[in-house]
Amino acid sequence: MESTTSVSKGVFLFSNGFKKTKHSKKKPKRNPFESLSKDSWYKTFKYNWNVVENQLKELHEQTYSILLNDIVSYVKLVNQEHEYSTLEGIIPSATLLTGVNQPDYVNQFLALIDRIREDVTPHVALINSQDAQTVKHLVESAVWQLIHGQDVLDNSANDSFEKDSSERFKLKKNQCTLKTLLNWYQAKYVKQSPKKYKPVAKKTLVIIMPDFESFNCNILQDFVMIISSYVQSLPLVLIFGVATSVSALHKSFPYHVSSKLLIKVFHSHPSHVYMNQVLENIFLSHTSPFHLSGKAFELMTDVFLFYDFSVTGLIQSIKYCMIDHYYGDNIKSLCCVPEQLDEAINNLTKDDLENIRQLLSFRPFLEVQDCETKIGLFEDDNFFREILSKEINKLHDYVHSFYLCIRLLSTFVKDLPKNTLGKTVRELYAKCSLECVTSTQPFKECMQLLNFQSQIKLGETIKAALKDVNTCLQVTSPIKPLRSTPSKNNIHNITLKNDLGQDFAKTIKIHLMTFLRQIENASNDASVFTNTDMDTENDLDNVNIPGNRYKLKEKLLRATRVEKIQSEYEMIRARFVCYLEEVFTKSLQPPHTQTFHEILFFSDVANVKKQIVGSPRGALHTALSNPIHYLQCTCCHLSSVDSISDTLPDVSIAYKLHRECGKHINLYDWLQAFAAVLRPDEDDEDRYKDVNIQVRFTRAVSELQFLGFIKSSKRKTDHVMRLTW
Repeated sequence: MESTTSVSKGVFLFSNGFKKTKHSKKKPKRNPFESLSKDSWYKTFKYNWNVVENQLKELHEQTYSILLNDIVSYVKLVNQEHEYSTLEGIIPSATLLTGVNQPDYVNQFLALIDRIREDVTPHVALINSQDAQTVKHLVESAVWQLIHGQDVLDNSANDSFEKDSSERFKLKKNQCTLKTLLNWYQAKYVKQSPKKYKPVAKKTLVIIMPDFESFNCNILQDFVMIISSYVQSLPLVLIFGVATSVSALHKSFPYHVSSKLLIKVFHSHPSHVYMNQVLENIFLSHTSPFHLSGKAFELMTDVFLFYDFSVTGLIQSIKYCMIDHYYGDNIKSLCCVPEQLDEAINNLTKDDLENIRQLLSFRPFLEVQDCETKIGLFEDDNFFREILSKEINKLHDYVHSFYLCIRLLSTFVKDLPKNTLGKTVRELYAKCSLECVTSTQPFKECMQLLNFQSQIKLGETIKAALKDVNTCLQVTSPIKPLRSTPSKNNIHNITLKNDLGQDFAKTIKIHLMTFLRQIENASNDASVFTNTDMDTENDLDNVNIPGNRYKLKEKLLRATRVEKIQSEYEMIRARFVCYLEEVFTKSLQPPHTQTFHEILFFSDVANVKKQIVGSPRGALHTALSNPIHYLQCTCCHLSSVDSISDTLPDVSIAYKLHRECGKHINLYDWLQAFAAVLRPDEDDEDRYKDVNIQVRFTRAVSELQFLGFIKSSKRKTDHVMRLTW
């Protein structure tokens, strides 16, 4: 019989001789940033952001290390049998008050899980509210994670553990019950024969619920009551993440449920405190080459305070500003640490130098130069590179002194009444970067209030200011005695140098220590000083001259003026306040007054605001009134935004028609207008009676109601009410 002949019908396959190679090489995936990695601006951005990420990681560990250690210690105590042997059916539980910064405490709970698995037990389950729609789903998810948490154990497990692990992987999720968990735990830790195997230490079972407020209260109540009957056999521990307060937990659980929980509360740092630490220690520091202008900084903090309280979102917003600052502009490669500045300037091309000459801050610097210097700045690139290096280094020194004086000003004014300048460094930075704060009325009021501080209080404030200076100078001891310091009589000779930067900080340190010693040794005994003129008696003899009535009045007032009483401490305090005014006036000039400030300070707020601050209502209006903006199709092209075409989406047509109506919209009239747009050539009676048009109209109206543009009216059944204007 031939190869294609068969009694029954069939399909015959003939090979064409093609053989597939076993070792086929896959094309390597192309890195989208490969082309950018050669640009100088990208290298500088990558280096600076890596430094910021390392600092953020260290700060995060320092901030939450104490809290995580306390929770881990609590879980370790639970593992000791004698702690809760007398409690029947009581579940040890920890309540972690996280605050409302939900995007932040996700990382916090992940760090907690890692710490518990390293130090206490590998059996940890993280249950979110979306995984607990019913009690069955909650139990299944918890048991599944607790059993499979054994995967983090090292390879030193014996053969029995390996056999058990192979059986565990065959376990289906619908078989995960608390009875299964009990049998597994007893087989793992209780029923081991001491003759064959080494005794195994029992491990605690930890169940973490990070978003407690999002859970169904009835489901949680049933879950607590169920596992309370297994506490005697299973060492279970519950950890709740509460965003509001402990009262939320007591309101969710009635007494018969809450009596089954042995609750211990742990407090996390508020989100605004953590934000201040991130800003003050990382971004508002002279060690960071990238800085935000006053308006950009206000935008970042306003989004944090009025939207989400998310420090993670704040960091990502600053990262976006940083990317926008560097992207595609090689002159921003000068926004680097001072050690890399010379190399970055040498790598600039002729076009880059021309772009720097076009900066707005370069013009005031150019106007004060002589003609020969101006010509050299435009024609000689090498001379311009030297001037550029000198000015950027001056700008770094200015930044160093600027942040130092902001911290000093915060130290001196944070305890004053009314707090007209603010309590935190970020509030002062927002004001000092926008205007010359020393010329404002709040600053003058703060200086006047400093003139009324007591001797002890002012001494403590100066010591705190010295700590800030020493921190800036990286000095370990806050106060060190100087070998030679100015004496009391040389206080009038204290002057400030014109240089800024580290030398300026050292000078301030010496002066603060001088004033501190003089204030501590000053006497509060009153000294009498008269401000009357020596020639008062001679002037009074001549008051009888006619026409000198006003002079007579002035001389009499001067003669009867009360003598001014001032102590030694008050004199030193007045001179110290004058010294502070001089320091702050010199160093707290706004950044926009400095030459080449555009290189280090980001100020393009309008471009970033569109990406950071969402405007859903504006986006919806644009999508419905002009769909081509998002769809990018030719069928939705309109001659004008207000025109209507039958090629538009149905919801867009209904939206345009509803904008022409008043507060109440007649559905019948709306349907007729909708049908007239879709089929303008047919009769009115035929087109709106079409079932397809009615279905499309009903769906478009439902979509508009879902988006919040209309709602059903109770006054008229055939009308809907418009919600937007």
